Amino acid sequence: MPARPLLHVDGEKKDDETLRAEARAHLADSPSLQLVAELLQRLRTADMPFWSPEGLRARWNAAERMRWFRQRPDIRQKITTGLTGLAPKAARKKMAEFQAALIDSVIDEGDVAVRAFEESFDPTDVAVYGSAAAFWHGFRELFPWRDDAPVFQEFIAWLLKALLADTSSIAGMGRVPILTAWDLRTAIDGRVWHTKIPIEVRVAIDDARFSQERDRPGVPFHAQDDLAIAVPDIIAASVPLRDLAGVFDAAERAMGFDKEAPRPKGPPELRPPVESKAPDGRARDSLAPAAPNAAQTLAPPASIAPAAAIPPAAAVPAIDAPPPDPPPAPPPPAQPIDPTPPPAAASPAILPMPELRRGPTPGVPTLEDELERTNPWVVPSAEELAAAAASDDPPSYHPEALSPRKRRR
Repeated sequence: MPARPLLHVDGEKKDDETLRAEARAHLADSPSLQLVAELLQRLRTADMPFWSPEGLRARWNAAERMRWFRQRPDIRQKITTGLTGLAPKAARKKMAEFQAALIDSVIDEGDVAVRAFEESFDPTDVAVYGSAAAFWHGFRELFPWRDDAPVFQEFIAWLLKALLADTSSIAGMGRVPILTAWDLRTAIDGRVWHTKIPIEVRVAIDDARFSQERDRPGVPFHAQDDLAIAVPDIIAASVPLRDLAGVFDAAERAMGFDKEAPRPKGPPELRPPVESKAPDGRARDSLAPAAPNAAQTLAPPASIAPAAAIPPAAAVPAIDAPPPDPPPAPPPPAQPIDPTPPPAAASPAILPMPELRRGPTPGVPTLEDELERTNPWVVPSAEELAAAAASDDPPSYHPEALSPRKRRR
């Protein structure tokens, strides 16, 4: 289980000495907290460029640090008085937020250096009350693993020794080693070990193994015997630092820090915002435009969107992309519209209906009228129609009155 930040039970009812004793006991019971405290102290002493006071303040600002010590008014008062000059009794009674704002103001105005702010926090107190997993993840994130400069090799050699040590550099404390020699040796890939460790070191290991087998055949030759010859200084100076990632993965698991989520990169104001969904399904804080629908993806006609109007970035084809399709042919020119209306179609001739003969029953046509009206074989000629129209007498459609060529038998 990873070591959690210390929370005092009924801390407001305890005096400063009791709180300090509980903090020290908590540190003594946790090898991982001891290692993190030693790591923070070593980073401050080495003054590594990737672990600068300005970067650390951006990563863990005054407000967050003061919240770590919300149950330790003595620590907050000491830091506030030392940085701002506020009287001890007045500083002790202030809330953590007020103290943090006061500290930020003196730093922002240039009255106090950022380095003084960083050095006012004791690494042991920070490891006990802060997030030890966050400090470990921050170190692994910021360390230049691809830079094999001697200063970084020396630092990693020290860290390897600290992981294997059964004592602490903190006065009066001991601990169980974070890693055993077997853990460290097997965490380095065998091909890396045999190609990067100098040949004379590997020959010395073989000679020691054969000598022990001859002199003490019943005693096995362990990984700790390998590391007694290939010491951490040789490992850090011979193996590329990036190839030692497996060692620190194993240490992270041993301390339980692999179960803690790594801190987002960058200072708080530069972290990516939390996504929330808009009504259209997009993330509200996303800068990407909405996905176009099918109608928007169709290319406009050449007459509407000429090639010259396309932005240069959109006109550059991607590498190894197929050649673009040829532009569509322009549409044929529109035909002019003739304002003259088309001529009206000739109305069909309307034949006058024959006058009904008067039969015995008023309003009922005679049989002769029906036969003349429904007989399809009796068709008047144009001359007969014209003559009938010119005559004052009503025309007769009786078959006997028609010309012989219009009768059909």
